[in-house]
Amino acid sequence: MSLHSNSLNAQRARLLAALKAAGSIGISTIEARAVLDIMHPSGRIKELRQAGYQILTRKSWETTALAKHRVARYILISGEPGHGKP
Repeated sequence: MSLHSNSLNAQRARLLAALKAAGSIGISTIEARAVLDIMHPSGRIKELRQAGYQILTRKSWETTALAKHRVARYILISGEPGHGKP
């Protein structure tokens, strides 16, 4: 699987790798869209949670070129899947 693909598997893999690298800072919705090319980050987060990853959601304010937005910031709590669905 290529991480440069736009498949759901590739998007989940990119997001999981970014969450692991970000540590306690996490990844915001805006970062996931702009940097990781994931247009529906909340959907990929839901799928990672269903796979058993523990991911915390915090709300934060992010500023773009045009405005300030209240967005989700995702923080990986457990780097290994737990008891979720495969």
